[in-house]
Amino acid sequence: MATPASKVFSLRYLQGLCLAFAAGLPSHAAAADVTIKRDNYGVPHIYANNVRSLFYGYGYAVAEDRLYQMEMVKRSAQGTVAEVLGADHVAVDRVSRADLDPASLRRQLATLRPADRDIFEGYAAGFNARIREVLARRQALMPKEFIDAGFEPTYWTAYDVASVWVGLILNRFFSGNMEMANLNLLSSLKAAKGDEPGTRIYRQLRWTDDPTAPTIDANVALAMPPQSATAQAGSIPVNYLREVSPPAALDYQAVALARLGPAAAAGMPTASNAWVVAPRKSADGNTVLYNGPQQGWFSPSIIYSVGLHGAGFDVTGSTPAGLPAIFFGTNGKIAWGSTVGGLDTNDLYQEQLDPDDQHRYRYQGQWRNMALREETLRVKDGADIALQIHATVHGEVQSWDVAKHTAYTLKRSWRGHEVETLLGWIHVSRAGNWKQFLAQAQRVAASITWFYADKSGNIGYAGLGRLPRRPATQQIQFPANGDGSMEWRGSLPFSANPKQLNPAQGYLVSWNNKTMPGLTADGADYSYVDRVNELGAQLAAQPSLSKDAIWNIDRRAATADLNHRYFGAYLRQAVAGLPADDRVRQAAQLVADWDGQLVDDGQGAYRNSAAVAIFHAWLPLMLQELLQPDLPKDVYAKYAATGYLPALSPLSAKPGAGAKQLWYALQQGRGGAPFAYDFLHGRDADQLIRATLGQALTTLAARQGPDQRSWRVPVVPMQFAAVSAIGVLWGAAAGAHVVAPYRNRGSVSVLVTLGRDGVSMCSAAAPGQSAFINAEGTPDQHYADQLPLFETFSCKEDHLTPSQVDAHLERVIRPSR
Repeated sequence: MATPASKVFSLRYLQGLCLAFAAGLPSHAAAADVTIKRDNYGVPHIYANNVRSLFYGYGYAVAEDRLYQMEMVKRSAQGTVAEVLGADHVAVDRVSRADLDPASLRRQLATLRPADRDIFEGYAAGFNARIREVLARRQALMPKEFIDAGFEPTYWTAYDVASVWVGLILNRFFSGNMEMANLNLLSSLKAAKGDEPGTRIYRQLRWTDDPTAPTIDANVALAMPPQSATAQAGSIPVNYLREVSPPAALDYQAVALARLGPAAAAGMPTASNAWVVAPRKSADGNTVLYNGPQQGWFSPSIIYSVGLHGAGFDVTGSTPAGLPAIFFGTNGKIAWGSTVGGLDTNDLYQEQLDPDDQHRYRYQGQWRNMALREETLRVKDGADIALQIHATVHGEVQSWDVAKHTAYTLKRSWRGHEVETLLGWIHVSRAGNWKQFLAQAQRVAASITWFYADKSGNIGYAGLGRLPRRPATQQIQFPANGDGSMEWRGSLPFSANPKQLNPAQGYLVSWNNKTMPGLTADGADYSYVDRVNELGAQLAAQPSLSKDAIWNIDRRAATADLNHRYFGAYLRQAVAGLPADDRVRQAAQLVADWDGQLVDDGQGAYRNSAAVAIFHAWLPLMLQELLQPDLPKDVYAKYAATGYLPALSPLSAKPGAGAKQLWYALQQGRGGAPFAYDFLHGRDADQLIRATLGQALTTLAARQGPDQRSWRVPVVPMQFAAVSAIGVLWGAAAGAHVVAPYRNRGSVSVLVTLGRDGVSMCSAAAPGQSAFINAEGTPDQHYADQLPLFETFSCKEDHLTPSQVDAHLERVIRPSR
């Protein structure tokens, strides 16, 4: 006898089946000309003579490799995780539903030209073909995760394909903002220190521009686009805003945590690196592009690798979450990659609410009713939840501050352009030169930095995103006034976006550092203290670099102590007057002479452990002496953080916020470094360094004994997690992998070499291409075969031509019709 739950599931299963046919399940003709060839790492290369068939094969291959992961990706994007995994996921589903506008997305899909519509419909049809095979042979083909969780895969439509892009990628990687955090910080500092001192401390902690911060092309002085006309923090009072109440600030942070996960909710998303080398800087005269996008370390990987060949496409590369766009790769003419962008495309608005009705807001002198969308959130083993999603003219409500009669809405310049943005990324793979590359870049409305290289020896980058034309009265670091006085005046032209072709220095380098001089944004903390220096120093040190040397830049950067390079000279200077046998002088010398590498000594500790131990003990003591007297407890807790990650952290390491403040205090404004507030208060920096270094030595001796040679710092491990950034299980829990020591590397590492003699590419996307685990718990042979490549800083050769694929062929698949 069917239970109520099974009846609901059966009904939804039939609905999904109907939708799948409505999306256009393949006919005999649709699959007849599709061939999938998998290479020796399981990477599929799809061959077809029309767009629909090509993406049919792509969808089929993704479903074969990642069926459970993609089911959970889709549910995460659309807010239906709780339906199959239970009440623990209600908070995530609420945010996902609120951020996704199904009607807008469907309108965008409806206006596509046939060839572009074929991409989405073909992908869905191929995906569904594999689902039908799995349902027909459950025992052999059903992934174990479905069996364990007690539900089955659902069919896909073109809308589902697009919703993954919007719900999982855009709404999470491209929706970050710091306006609420900034407002809360300013309020906290003013309450604790008084208006004038609190404002000065705020301006020191949240500076708008550090002219000493490294840019992608350090030798090119690009102008800040006209958005710089907006008011800078501290230049005018924020008297148009009401203060945020502490409970509302916490509520907003909880929403951000549900949307972005801990890796991004703690600040703006800042992960991914890239460097591009021109032929004159390359030892063999080739153009070389390296990309290490840091989208998290997961098992299965967030990255999917594929080759698409036919119907105007001839591309090999990788992409997050099986998207129908290749984010990192080559088409044999050009290569491209990307890092998280720094342009400000999102604004938070503070809406004034009617005290008698919190669903009415003040706009252009009148009270307006908020738009209301009602949905039902289904919960496994629980009652349905009625959702009410409210929105103003600026966007959906993110948080309510009932005590202050305000609400906060998020406006994104790319809303309504989500599909167009994805199409720009899809079709850049067909570009053959810089002009064609920029033509597709112009379509991308979300903030991202693209990198370019070609066979003719050209290198370049472009900072993408639809830049709002903001009013001069709007302070970019804080929420805008929602009353209609701070509306965008359209968008800036693409010519205002930063871009550069063939820089004089012969290379470009990014680790989410400043795109151009003068760049400001609500969440920017661009500083001279920047991890990109671990990359740039290696590039600048050599007149030319071999292919291996360009690849190995990642090795040294991934294991670098990201604070060390800035303070060795200050430590040496502080002890210069001490006797040679003084323990403080010897310790400072030991730290200053250390190469700053956090490398395993083979016995579970870091090599040069005494230097590591001393530096890691000294820095927090120095920050405590510098910052604690001036900062409220909660603010100090953030700025006392050194940036050293705990075991199994999902974050990409970067210099600590406190390290930047220490650097600025030592600089005392030299070179234009931010200096709105002096945390030293006239104290002698050398004396403070000596005192805290002595404290560190005393502490270490008490913990580990007096002999410095025995001091050890255990290596910190990292994890390829089975849960996504927002806490959704998308693979078998037993499939998680722990690697030690921590390596600050990309989710995939890609190196493309382009020359007149040909193009080559090597990559590694750990743990592996496949996520399939059968009913008995046996994983596919390609489940984790790229993990050793990650651990050893190696890569697999990617096969770009038909002959190369055939030479490394593992099997041929002709998808079912």
